[in-house]
Amino acid sequence: MSNAEILNTEILKARIMNLEYENLKEMEIESEIKRIYYEEIGNELISDITVYRSDDILKEHRKTSIDSGFDGTIIHFQSEDKKLNQSITITRGSELGEKDTWRPIDWSYNLIGIYVGGTDNQFQDAKLFDDEVQRIIQNKNKEFNLPSIEKYGYGHSLGGNNITVLQLMSSNKNNLRFKDVYAINDAAPTAYQLSVIDNIFRLKINDKFQIKTDQDIYKIPPEELKAFTEEYYKNKIDETTIHHLTSEEDMLYGASSIRGFLEIGSRDDFLDTDPRYAGIRELVDKIPDQELRTIQMFLSNFSTAYNEDGFDGFMKTLTGFNPAVLDSALSKWDEFSETIKSIEDSVDGFEKPFTELKNADSIWSFAKETISLPFDLFGANLNFQKELVAGYSQTIANLTVLIVEAVPTIVAMANKIPELIRAVKVLYKNLDPILQALVDVDFISQVEKDKIISNIKEIETSLVEIQTTIDKLLDPSQNLSLSLTLNTMNPEEQLKGIAEFIASLQTIKDEVSDIKEAFEGLKNVDTSFLKNFSVSAHAHGLEAVINTLAKDKNISYVHNDMYMSPAGKGEIKVNISSSVRIYQKGLAISQEKESNVNRLKAFFDSDYVDDYQERKQRIMSKIHTMESNPTQYSYLLSQSLWYPVGGYYKLTNINVNEHLPPLPASYHQSFSQMIGTIQGEIEKEKLLVKKIRDSIEDLFSEEEKIAKMFDYHYGR
Repeated sequence: MSNAEILNTEILKARIMNLEYENLKEMEIESEIKRIYYEEIGNELISDITVYRSDDILKEHRKTSIDSGFDGTIIHFQSEDKKLNQSITITRGSELGEKDTWRPIDWSYNLIGIYVGGTDNQFQDAKLFDDEVQRIIQNKNKEFNLPSIEKYGYGHSLGGNNITVLQLMSSNKNNLRFKDVYAINDAAPTAYQLSVIDNIFRLKINDKFQIKTDQDIYKIPPEELKAFTEEYYKNKIDETTIHHLTSEEDMLYGASSIRGFLEIGSRDDFLDTDPRYAGIRELVDKIPDQELRTIQMFLSNFSTAYNEDGFDGFMKTLTGFNPAVLDSALSKWDEFSETIKSIEDSVDGFEKPFTELKNADSIWSFAKETISLPFDLFGANLNFQKELVAGYSQTIANLTVLIVEAVPTIVAMANKIPELIRAVKVLYKNLDPILQALVDVDFISQVEKDKIISNIKEIETSLVEIQTTIDKLLDPSQNLSLSLTLNTMNPEEQLKGIAEFIASLQTIKDEVSDIKEAFEGLKNVDTSFLKNFSVSAHAHGLEAVINTLAKDKNISYVHNDMYMSPAGKGEIKVNISSSVRIYQKGLAISQEKESNVNRLKAFFDSDYVDDYQERKQRIMSKIHTMESNPTQYSYLLSQSLWYPVGGYYKLTNINVNEHLPPLPASYHQSFSQMIGTIQGEIEKEKLLVKKIRDSIEDLFSEEEKIAKMFDYHYGR
């Protein structure tokens, strides 16, 4: 084998990369690597395999740092006999949510790290992981006679970005981190991202374009920045060591024409994962660069918060929402809903007839007619009046506490909602030409476009109404000022202020409901564009890539299992991977049962048959001893006879009359029948799994490697 590249086909690389998304344990990964290798190559992978996972290697580091969302695996192949010493660093792509949280940490890095260039934390974690594992491997290699290690890097999507940037950060062409890097449907690095990671490159940009502030980099004409960056890194490293495999329809490739994205590395050709679809690149190209820069500069304002507090800091600074406090995916809108509910429950504390009076106007109307009246006007209802006053006092106290608790939320939203409104306005302003481009190419209809615009406008209108309501609540010149509401001793004014405060919260609650309805309206707009975007998203996945690589064969793949179609019977697809697992596991179970039956038979022989014979032999031996030496047992006579005076008895002869029959035949027969029944069932099971194998081998009579798959035990 020598030290030639082990995973030397594109399908092998892609299938091994796909394992990264399955969150397998080390032993499971090793087993799956061997299975996939055997399925693709037809030979056993003879090598020691050690798997290192980022969750383990970076465990201590993560206790003191922000979660960047990075995940990765390093596979080390080692064999002294084969002179084999290779490692493969696999960096995982974007996930909607990390394993233990709802937070889309990867996607926040895509925005802040790659597009904006506001952080490098995920890259730094990838670098630390690779460095730490290589240190471990080097120490281990000292014990073996191995060639120098050859390192390869694999990455898909965001992982493709990380692995590419790791290679770009090599010190020079003669000291590359990896011998080769393979990136599938990768998120291309950007000049903005590299300017944060690479200090030397940043200095060269500053000098070339006379940058004085952080945001000046976004003002550089994107084509000039792209050309300068690509020339710098192509001179720094050997770009032919970076290999790209890309689907024409891939959504990231479609977006890679946006400002700042680079083209570094070799790409032999594109994969056509869906001939019916041309991708979204042409549409993305129609987005004005000025608007992309506006969004980029807007997001750059939140880089510091992201670097200090990660995704939670980014979200809190952007929207006023505090995921760290809520940590249940609830936003500030939900805090308002809870506050309103608490206030409504407290109003219910007035008891009847206040139970139905949750509306601010009705509360005030009723209050004017009751609390401000003299007690004696109630006459017979004096007891109710006393209960009413007591209930009023308690409810006012409850409401006051709730309002005080609501103030921080109101203040936070007063500061953050204007920024959110500006972001929505940018979207609303720029969405029309983008959607019109979709109409022009018949991706959506004019009616669908109008529905989308209408829903976005509704969101903007509701946000403005919320902002107006909050501004009114916080305006000290208004009689509805929170301080007046809480501090006045006049019950009428106090209740009026609280009632108006409740009305304001109800207004916000209603507007939030309108926003939710608008989002539902957006989701329910049925457009062919969304379907095409879905195709683009599917083309981005590794499964689509793997199946396209195998499209000229009688093979396809689902969830990393190999499916095969017999020659001339293309409509039939058999899950070969699953069939082999069923056969091998079925056979293993039958063999385990046979082993248990043999152990049971052995226990029966030793614990019953052999034990009976041993006991019988001990008795016969004892009888023989007694009959051969009767005088030794004379003492037994004294236990039943009186000794004569001055004399004694002597035992001169012993004759034992004892018959020891064999074990009953029924004893053997019952056990034998039970064993025979079990063995019969095992034979049926073995026959069943053999039929599975035979039927598949009959289907694939021309595929020699099918039989070898069944015989090679690579499964879990």
